[in-house]
Parts: sequence; structure tokens; C-alpha cells
Amino acid sequence: MKICVLLPGKIKPSALALAQEEYIRRLRNFGVEVLEYKDEKVSSRTPEQTKEAEAVRIEKLLKEGDWLAACDERGKALGTMPLADLLRAARSGDAPLSGKRRMVIVVGGALGLAERIRQRADAVWALSSLVMAGGVARIVLLEGLYRAFTVVEGHPYHNE
Repeated sequence: MKICVLLPGKIKPSALALAQEEYIRRLRNFGVEVLEYKDEKVSSRTPEQTKEAEAVRIEKLLKEGDWLAACDERGKALGTMPLADLLRAARSGDAPLSGKRRMVIVVGGALGLAERIRQRADAVWALSSLVMAGGVARIVLLEGLYRAFTVVEGHPYHNE
């Protein structure tokens, strides 16, 4: 099963770009695709209008048969071992991903995700109980995914 991460726009602050590229490079070894969608500028539109415009872009990247996880601070906390179990299920086609073609993980823009994306999601994950800058959230997600993959592979990166 393919795994795809959808991220909004370019990483900010740019000082985090090297860390992001390092984790993207590492995740490619596990077949993970990372795509950036155009984020909306926070402007004179309402926050809901801004999130809806981003939702349209996100939905264009989703496919029939995708299993979707939405990253949102109101979601369920996700630990390394449960994420590793989910990645094992993705590889083997077991529940909760049986019958799905692709696992997609999406991070929202500056204002978060539109409610319809949260509703469409098969899971809503909180990367932290803290609200964090989008660039930091990206690094937390990418490192967490990498760590979970190393658990699956029995690599010593995760010391447990």
C-alpha cells in the first residue's frame, strides 16, 4: 500500500527546511510520497472560507479507496507503537486498512483543516496537545513516521 503525506505550501520558518528534507529523504526509502498543496493566504476572507478553499485543493489530491488521517489538535493522541502497528497493517492490507489502496496523512494550513476534511477522515490525530506552528507540526509528523517505520523494520533508531 502506498503512503502519502499532504503538506500545506512551503515550510515556514525556512530554517526548518533542512530537517524536513532529511526526513523526506529517509521516508522515501520506505516508499512514502510527500506532496505539498497550495495553502491559502490568511486574508480578508473568513477563516471558514480560507479552510474551504484549501479543502478543495486537498480533495483534488485524494483518490477513491484512500484511507485518510487528518492531523488536528482536537484529534486523538497517537503514539509511536500504535502508528507502527498501523504501518504494519498498511503493508499487509489488514484492518483498518483492508480494501484501501493508499494511506494518506494530511496536515492543514495556518487555520487548520475544514470540517469536511475532518469528517471525511478515517482517523483524526493530534500530533501534540499543543497548538504549534505549521513547520514544527510537519517535522513532528515526518519524524514520527520515520520512527514508526524504524520500529516496523527493527532498526535501532527507536530505543525501546
